[in-house]
Amino acid sequence: MRARIAQGALLGLLSVAPFQMAQAESPAGFVDAYYLPWTQLKVDAGDDVDGDVDGDGWGVKGLLKLTDQIAFNGEYQRSDYDGPSKLDSYRLGAGYYWRYFGATAEYINLDIDSGDVEGTADGVGLFLRTSWLATSGLAFTGGIGYVRLDDGGETLDGLEYNLGLDFRITRNLGVFADYRSTNLTENGVDFELNDARVGLRFVFGV
Repeated sequence: MRARIAQGALLGLLSVAPFQMAQAESPAGFVDAYYLPWTQLKVDAGDDVDGDVDGDGWGVKGLLKLTDQIAFNGEYQRSDYDGPSKLDSYRLGAGYYWRYFGATAEYINLDIDSGDVEGTADGVGLFLRTSWLATSGLAFTGGIGYVRLDDGGETLDGLEYNLGLDFRITRNLGVFADYRSTNLTENGVDFELNDARVGLRFVFGV
């Protein structure tokens, strides 16, 4: 009798296991829709030649986890500065995540249009990221990395960092806020991109 019970339990586990594995391996991730209440472009060419423009903007970004460790990420952002200037940026990358930390590599494209002058720079960014759960539903996030872009044969490169927090309202809906600063240099000219972002997070696959 005990043998039959054990055999039945084993068959039951075997029949459930594929379903559980399918659930665990199903895609998971999130999509963020956000607003930039403040975005800034600063230029410093030295010898008291500098300036900055402010504005606002919007964007969408997301992450798709293929496994617990491997994920793809993407982002589109539009910054509209005071006057005719605007900046479109695109990012697409992949990363490896372990517990509270991650390492990502991204393709980055910046397309600026200031009315009379247009320019595009693209290249790569390498980042270390972290996410720390402070309390149930609330997490602090951060990252730092190196960005290297090509601008018509010239090189822009420098550091980028971001700090933020995420709060999960329900199982599939949350809010987030973060600040990102990208500091690039080209032939002695410093460019600084600063973004404050707030938005909604739609979580799937959980």
